[in-house]
Amino acid sequence: MRARSRILLTVSVALALTSYATPAGASQVSDPNDVSGRLDLSVLIGTKAFANAPLVIKVRTYGNWGKRLLSDAGENRIYVLFDVDGDGITDYTGEISESGGKLHMDITGDGSAFEPLPVSHPNRRTIKTTVPGGSPPNPKGTLYIAARSEFTNSTSCATTCEDRIPDSGWLTVP
Repeated sequence: MRARSRILLTVSVALALTSYATPAGASQVSDPNDVSGRLDLSVLIGTKAFANAPLVIKVRTYGNWGKRLLSDAGENRIYVLFDVDGDGITDYTGEISESGGKLHMDITGDGSAFEPLPVSHPNRRTIKTTVPGGSPPNPKGTLYIAARSEFTNSTSCATTCEDRIPDSGWLTVP
């Protein structure tokens, strides 16, 4: 009986901690610390309240870095990949870079381009952006996202350090 009580308590604490770590309506995926360089992706979070609601995206890395690392003049980038129809193919790509001291995301794909979206850098490992509802369009309501990074300023990689989260497949954002 005592062992069962401990198991129930452990499960209850784990569920409570999970609910604090991820907002309601959010989907989250983690990635191991497995790529050299400052843009090794750690966590991807997508939050959407309903089908046409804005999509809030957070990407966290293991390494610390400043905005200028993603300078438009350089090659370092973080990308957000969008699969809007669930076929496993990237329909839109959001390229995150810096110009004029500010981060922004340019979304292109499927013959369309959208206005650049502001991207915040609330700490030295996290970026956050909000994609307006219906952009990019996802007629089925469910959206699938992934993130990818390219880091070239490293002696650790022969050419470019690349990472993807999740490593394969997509994070489902209902």
